[in-house]
Amino acid sequence: MQYELRQSPAYTVVEVTLERGETVTSEAGAMVSHSEEIRLETGIGDEDEGMFSSLKDSVLGDESLFRNRFTSEGGQGTVELAPSTPGDVTALTLDHDELYLQGGAYIGCGTDVSIDSELGGLDTLLGGEGISLIKAHGSGVLFIGSFGGIDRKEIQRDETLTVDSGHIVAWNADMNYETRRVGGLKETVLSGEGLVMDFTGPGVVFTQTRNYDGFVTQITEDMPFSGASGDDGGNIDIDI
Repeated sequence: MQYELRQSPAYTVVEVTLERGETVTSEAGAMVSHSEEIRLETGIGDEDEGMFSSLKDSVLGDESLFRNRFTSEGGQGTVELAPSTPGDVTALTLDHDELYLQGGAYIGCGTDVSIDSELGGLDTLLGGEGISLIKAHGSGVLFIGSFGGIDRKEIQRDETLTVDSGHIVAWNADMNYETRRVGGLKETVLSGEGLVMDFTGPGVVFTQTRNYDGFVTQITEDMPFSGASGDDGGNIDIDI
């Protein structure tokens, strides 16, 4: 399997080239296009996992219940994949590695990489990642996406990096981390940061340069009729 990242960094598209018999798996909805040599199959999770595991991934990990598998059957073929929001894509080569991903970061992977969910406890619940993390493990290529650009931060042994929970994309699964509030009540309310995650090395943390939840909140607040209501139950007549 060969791949090329195009249109980076703001609107990155992954173009995957498959030889006959090769397969790439993606999150449902990630496909942009594919050539005529490609056969598309939609399944529930990975081929080797059961219905319960796949349903758990969907409910707990903020991922789709369905995944698409693209296989080249008529010779060399191509598949284009992209995230649903503006931002960058990084291709990681796993070598018996394990990574935790935020919900929505997974785009696609080779057949030797598995995607599963794992309960993350109170830290991930407070950090905005739900009650479960998406775990990628195995050996092969993994495509992850972000809202904005992706930064790779290598954390040395006993070094601690503090990251706003809305800017986390992925990190090594064997790293120690915890979630906490920023300072006291005043800092939590007025700083605009809320919750942060402390990662202790050694390991690698991937962050995104924009916060999707913060972006949605700002757009919602700037909408002209946000929160408007009236005697007619909130309906507003607009003359055009």
